[in-house]
Amino acid sequence: MKPSTLLKRAGIKPDEPVLQITAEEAMENLLEAIEEFCPNLKINKMKKENIEALLDSYSDSIIDYHPENYHQERAALLDNIEMLKSYGLTDDDYNSIDFC
Repeated sequence: MKPSTLLKRAGIKPDEPVLQITAEEAMENLLEAIEEFCPNLKINKMKKENIEALLDSYSDSIIDYHPENYHQERAALLDNIEMLKSYGLTDDDYNSIDFC
C-alpha cells in the first residue's frame, strides 16, 4: 500500500509536516546547550551561512537523537566542529560536548 493512500484513508493530509520547529525555538535550544557545554563559543559573531548550517544540522539531529541531555543540540554542534573553532570553540568545549 502506498503511504499517501494509507494516510488519506486515516484522514491525514500526506503533505502535512510531521516535525515543525521555528528557527527561534531551535536557536533557543542550541543556546542552552552552548551555555552548558561550550561557553567559549562566540555565537554572536557567527556569519549567517554558519548559523544556517548549524540550524540545518540541528534539524537533522532531531530525527537521529533522543532529546535527553542535549543529544540533539550536541550532535549539531559536533557536526560543525571545525567551523565553530573559528568562533572560539576550544578543545575542552569539544570534550564536553562529545558523546564519548
